[in-house]
Parts: sequence; structure tokens; C-alpha cells
Amino acid sequence: MSINKLKSIVRRGTMFGAVFAVVAAAFAPASLTFADALNPLTDRSLTLSSSSPGWDYKDGSGNALYAPPNSGANGKKTGNTFAFKVSTDTTTDKMKAITFQYCTLSAGMCYDPGNNFSDSPTQGAGTIANSGATEAAHKSNLEIVTTPAASELDNSTDFSTYINTTTGAVKAVPASTTVGKNFVVYSKVGANWVQSEGWEMTAQVAQDGTASPQKNQITLVNTNGAGFAAGESVKIVFFATDTNYITNPGAGAFFVKINTYDDATARAETNIIDGGVTVANVMNQSIQIQTKVLETMEFSVGTVDPNTLASGGTAGSSQFYKATGNEAHSPCNRITTTMDPTDTDLKVNSLKMGDPSSEFSLSTTTTYSTHSYWRLSSNSSAGATVYYSGNTLSNTVNDKIKAIGDVKKAPTAGAEQFGLAIANSTATPVVTPANGSTPAFTTGYQVNYNSENGSTKPFEYGADDAASGIVAGTGVDATTLTDTGSNASWHAPQLYPLAADANYNQGAGVNNANYSGTQAISTAYAFDETSQQIPVALASESSQVVDCVTAKMRYIANIAATTPAGIYTTKINYIAAPQY
Repeated sequence: MSINKLKSIVRRGTMFGAVFAVVAAAFAPASLTFADALNPLTDRSLTLSSSSPGWDYKDGSGNALYAPPNSGANGKKTGNTFAFKVSTDTTTDKMKAITFQYCTLSAGMCYDPGNNFSDSPTQGAGTIANSGATEAAHKSNLEIVTTPAASELDNSTDFSTYINTTTGAVKAVPASTTVGKNFVVYSKVGANWVQSEGWEMTAQVAQDGTASPQKNQITLVNTNGAGFAAGESVKIVFFATDTNYITNPGAGAFFVKINTYDDATARAETNIIDGGVTVANVMNQSIQIQTKVLETMEFSVGTVDPNTLASGGTAGSSQFYKATGNEAHSPCNRITTTMDPTDTDLKVNSLKMGDPSSEFSLSTTTTYSTHSYWRLSSNSSAGATVYYSGNTLSNTVNDKIKAIGDVKKAPTAGAEQFGLAIANSTATPVVTPANGSTPAFTTGYQVNYNSENGSTKPFEYGADDAASGIVAGTGVDATTLTDTGSNASWHAPQLYPLAADANYNQGAGVNNANYSGTQAISTAYAFDETSQQIPVALASESSQVVDCVTAKMRYIANIAATTPAGIYTTKINYIAAPQY
């Protein structure tokens, strides 16, 4: 006797069915005991991407942009995840259809859940349902929207992208604008979760009483059938996108009736494999919390990077203490204007450039240079840009050393030039620390502290020439790492995430070929004379906050034999512009 016939006979009457079950046990094989339709789906659950009512689909500020489909704040466009274990083995007689019917009751008549009804406050025969969600009236009905037609994930390219094959958890969702990739059926086979392919999804109106314009049932069909072992865990995930989603009811509880079938088209009770079960859920309005994060920015410009100064020693005697008044480094100390706070205003943020043995004068045979630093932190979510503004070197009667130009060029001794550039590494940033190292070892356009300054060839003079880290050739002093310890907010001085403009990214390297033997000139500089009126961008980033970014600015000057004598000066301003 077939299983379907057993199911049909069982449903004829309760008393007769009880008698038949006793008789059948005497001659029916064990595998046919009782009707499969009486086998439940066990360990079943429904998880919503949002439990907010369907009319509530905006974030705490009332902005839909930051509450995309499938997010916790969006009750209008939700995703649903069903999980259960099958009772019946379908590895031979395949499962070919599954239905999910959303109702107001767990059994009996089925009406569309929600509160957006025009002629009655309660769901039931004779009510007329309004379409969609009404935010102002706090009303919405459950609705399944599948336009265009929904499709399953592609197993070869998508499954492992969106599903953790070890835990079975969803690890990503398709972008809200995605067309297709709307659902996936998968089960646990051995230690891993594997996709069940070949399913098609449709939505129907499946309720009693006056027909609602809202579709309240999802049907999955697999014409070839899917085989699951008895007790096998199955998950079905419906993702929400802009055009395919499930709208939550406006209030109250709802139930989803789940049935599996052995026929793709005939889905009568006689075709049920496992079924007669429901899962429940309740709509709750979200708790809204409001606070404010004010815009912040820390921008310091100076001649000394505190990270190059040593701390410790006798209290109050270290380089770092003298420059900052503090005993120990913190993760992002401001750039300072001098190594000695007792300096007069004429020495603060003041640089000398030229031969120190000849009153810092320039030469037709040597490219002289100097350097300064700037450091920026900001919580601007759209990044920031740093500009410079200034004039070329000029004397009191307005004689000028010619600017090198707005396109970068190598320094050339004997030709009038004034230029500047960022002296940071141009190596590709390593954004994620390798081998579990701390952020202190992340590299991203790190500051190059090297200087053309020596006892016999003092071609580069800086206000920090005596800084411990620079003297030792290490740049960052060892005490900086000791003081900051494992503080996660510390990283080595670097420009990342800002990236230097192409005309200003080559300041690290050799200005004079004879400085270190046969090494060739490797630097290039630019200076735009219009920057005095229109600031020129040095470095920028447009998509994230900037955390303690640091740049070393290097300046060069060359003169010709005909450059007028005099004392030449200039003032360069740096401007930080965060984008929120």
C-alpha cells in the first residue's frame, strides 16, 4: 500500500484512523508506520532581519538612507531566515516543494497579518485590506514583494560569499540594489553546510475571506527534487533588496505555517511530507536612542615631531619633557613648534636653510634644504584635504627666488628654485597589520626622517637636528614605543589614509648626488605661485576618518649666479579641510 494512500485513509476520520493504525502495525513495514504528513519539522525557528513594524523603515534620525533593506531598522523591506530539521528521509522520494504561509492564527483560517484595513479593525472575512505601508498612520500589512522574479544564489560564485559553510550563519547580504540573489536553500551534510540547488520562488495570495492585495505565501519549487536525510538540518534564507522583500505587519503577532511536499505542482494534503507546523513572531517598535557626536579636528604644524624625542631620565630633563612639558608620550602628541619652549617668538616655527658655517647662505653648487611637520586627526567621515598657501622666497625689495613650478622637478644646483614636497614613503600602504602584529607596526606612507645633514656635508638643517631618534638614525625614538605600549590607537607616524598629490609625493631621498657618494638625485619638488591666492592641495582622502596622519614637509632652495643678494624669507601656511 502506498504512503499517499495511507495518508488519504488516515484523514477520513479520527476514530477509524486510530483503529487502522493498530491493524496496519501488524502487517505494514516499519518504514511505513503512520502518515508522513503527521511528521513535524523539528527544531524550527524564524529569524527576521528586523522586528520593526512594516511602517517603520527609517533610522533614528528619520532617514531612510541609513536603514537599507535587510537592516535592523527597516521593517518595510525585511529578510527572513527559516531553520528546521526534517523528519522524513527524502533522499529517495525527493522533496519538490515548500510553502511558507503567513497568517494571523497558528491553525484554522488564514488571514493576512497587519493593521492596515479599511473597514474593520480586525482581520477576518469581509475586511478590505489596503496596499502597502502607511508610515504616518502607523499601519502596514504583511506583504511579499517579488518584482522582478526572485532567484537563488549561484552556488559556484555566491554561496560561500554570503554563507559561512562551517557554522551555517549568514556572513553577508547582497547589496540593496542587487537584482537576483534573493534566497538560498542549504543543509548540513557532515561537518559543513552545502547548498541545495534548483529551487524557484514565487509568491501568492493564500488566505480566507475577502482577497487581500498583499501576497502572504512563499512557494519554493524544485522540479528535480531535493534529498534530505531524516533529522538533517535545513536553512532557507530570504534576502531583502530594493525590489524583493517582505514587509512586516504593522502590529501584533503573526504565524508562518510550513509544509513540505513530494510533488512540484500538486500540493494537496496527500502530498505533504513533513508539515502541520508553525513558527511565530511578534512586531515591536524599535527603541530610538539619540545622542550627538560633535565634529572634532586636531591639526598641528611645527618643526619638531615629538615621536623623535626621548622621554625618561631625570624628571623634567628629557628632550620630550622640555619640548612638551609631559613625562611620557601619548598615542598622538601634537607637532611642536620648537625643541626648547624658552625660545623667543623669532625662533618658534622658524627654519633656517643654507650653509650653517656661512650664516645659512645659499650656494650655486649645492641644493640646501630644511623640513617641518604637520599632523591631523579628524572624525570627518568623508575624509580631509590638506592645502598649502604661500609665496616663494623673497627679500625686502621684493627680489624673488624663482618658484620651481607647479609640476614637480628634480632639484638642480645653479638654477633658481624654491620648492616643497612631502617626505613620506610612497610604498603601498599595509592597512592590516601582518601576523597579528599591533597597529604600531602598520605602514602607510610612513614619515621618512632621513636628512642630508652630516659633519662634513650639512646640506639639510632642521630645528630637530638634535632629536634623539634622528641622531640615532631611527626616526621614532624607542621610548615612544615604550610609552605608548599596546595602546591600539597608536601607530607609527604615517600619511595614510591621506595620499599625497602626485606633484608633491617625492620629497624623500637624495637632493645632492655627492651627499652619499655615487647615489643619484631621487627627489622632486613643486611650488605653485598662485597658492598665495588659491590654496593648493597637498594630500587628500575622501571616504573615511583620518587618524593622526603625519607628513614631513621638505623644502629646497637653489640660486643662480645672478640671484640678487639679500636676506630672503617666506611664510608657508597649511590648511586642513575636513569633509563631513
